[in-house]
Amino acid sequence: MSRRNQHLIDEEVTYNDQEQLVSTTDLRGVITYANDVFCHVAGYQPEELIGKNHNIVRHPDMPKAAFQDLWEHAKAGQAWRGAVKNRCKDGRYYWVDAYVTPIYQQGKVTGYQSVRTRLDDRVRDRAAQAYRQLLKQEQNNSGSRLSLKRITPWLSASGLVALLAGSFAYGGTSQLLWSLLPVAWFTLCYRKSLFGTQHYLQGLGREYDSISRLIYSGDEPHSIADYHLKMWQARTRTILGRVDDATHSLKALAGSMMQSMTGARADLSQQDSDTHQIAAAIDEMSATANEITRNTQQAASNAEEAQHQCHLTQGQLEQTKQKIIDLAREAEHAAEATLALTQESDRIGTLMSEIQGIADQTNLLALNAAIEAARAGEHGRGFAVVAEEVRALSTRTHGATEQIQTSISQIQQTLARWRSMMDANMEHSQECVHAAETGSASLARVVTEIDNIVGLTVQISTAAEQQQLVAEEISHNVHQISETSSANLHKIAHVESSSKELLDRSQGLNDLTRTFS
Repeated sequence: MSRRNQHLIDEEVTYNDQEQLVSTTDLRGVITYANDVFCHVAGYQPEELIGKNHNIVRHPDMPKAAFQDLWEHAKAGQAWRGAVKNRCKDGRYYWVDAYVTPIYQQGKVTGYQSVRTRLDDRVRDRAAQAYRQLLKQEQNNSGSRLSLKRITPWLSASGLVALLAGSFAYGGTSQLLWSLLPVAWFTLCYRKSLFGTQHYLQGLGREYDSISRLIYSGDEPHSIADYHLKMWQARTRTILGRVDDATHSLKALAGSMMQSMTGARADLSQQDSDTHQIAAAIDEMSATANEITRNTQQAASNAEEAQHQCHLTQGQLEQTKQKIIDLAREAEHAAEATLALTQESDRIGTLMSEIQGIADQTNLLALNAAIEAARAGEHGRGFAVVAEEVRALSTRTHGATEQIQTSISQIQQTLARWRSMMDANMEHSQECVHAAETGSASLARVVTEIDNIVGLTVQISTAAEQQQLVAEEISHNVHQISETSSANLHKIAHVESSSKELLDRSQGLNDLTRTFS
């Protein structure tokens, strides 16, 4: 849709004389900066203007000739001042007294800047009338420029000729001469004012002129001088306006920096407090690490002592196991001897049974011999005595063998008990040997674990010592950080004070620009 056909509202947006609409563009007219006042009056957000062509605010009531005049002067590296009617985003309009100058960087024109203020009502009315005339000419294709009258030294020649002609008609030549005398005297006295001023005004016109002169100063001979003065006023106003606009940004930056410094000072203060707490905690941790080191060293010493005692106990247990093994072996030998003794007692019992049988047979023979001796009478008395003695011997032998048999039985019973006890002792000895072996293995594992504990304790002690050194180093670094934080806190306080002073000076500079504006 054409810009001229966009929705328009016949309502003017006004603003006060102190507000300045500032913007910058590149060489193609694309907006690179727009201050807050410009955005507020035009009704746009900054992001809606940055990167857009400046004709986004062009009002359809503005003729092409005005902007053609602007670009002719701008491309020639000259400033331009003009009354401009702009369009707001919502369709309303606002008038500005615009002053456009080139922006130089490293000696080259890189863009344009425009400082716009509220337009005087009388100038606005003349501009509106002139722009309607130009638009009508553009629509009728009858040209699009307002004519600029050239300033010549003969602007009053027609009046002078009429005066001389009247003098000659009423008085002749003498009257003409008397009429020329005061003219000559006047010309002689005011020749510099008459001719110098005209040459000066002509020079100003050749130096710079614009159709905007017709709007701001009219078309009188002195209008060129008045327009140049107004151009210098606009130049001064632009300088002060840019300074004022820069001070607004500077004030915002100083205020933001002071706010940031205040927050940073509070954060640094909290950091300094936290750092002191951390330093105290690390000091306490260092003391605890030192205590842990001492306790670990003591534990290592105790573990080494336990290790030594375990090695001694292991040696004693090995000796005890060997003695138990020897005792079991001796018990086994005693059992074997008891078994052999039992076997011998059994053989003795067998022999005693034979002796018992012999004694019984002897007793029987002695009885038979006594019977035969009794039959023999006197001749057998001696044989009877012998038989009686043999019988008494047999009886005694029989009694002795019974006693011996009884003793052997008791010995066999005792040997049997001994053997049972020996077997039980052997079993117990084997159990003791097995228990000793198991205890020795368990103790060996205990010794291994204690050896590991000793190694770990040594490692822990070394690590604790290193931890103590690290804790001391961290404590030293934290104390340095605390000192640096305190120093930074003072620096931040100084920067905050400088930011406040910068803010005050920015306000003073802003007030100073208002003084000269």
